[in-house]
Amino acid sequence: MLAYGAEAVVPMEISYSSLRIQGYNAGENEEGQRLAMDLIDEVRNEAHAKVLEYQKKASFYHNLRVKEMFFKQGDLVLRKVEASEVGQKGKLGPNWEGPYTSIQG
Repeated sequence: MLAYGAEAVVPMEISYSSLRIQGYNAGENEEGQRLAMDLIDEVRNEAHAKVLEYQKKASFYHNLRVKEMFFKQGDLVLRKVEASEVGQKGKLGPNWEGPYTSIQG
């Protein structure tokens, strides 16, 4: 008896072996693990190349849609509240503060 008056039940794989258990070969498993360890640098390099390619595509897509803005001295600008860390915070606080006049172009 274990807990709450229930008896232990033998798992299905122990009493009835599955195909995975029947097909297991320790020698082939070790050989496969050694092969995987030999190829791990190549797999890592391929994954790194995929990440770089993804970042390149994402950067290109982002840069297509970014609108470049230039300010002249004396233009009115707003500043993000997070940058100054003053005033109300939280989702009900303002996102921008200002307007300020820009001093550099």
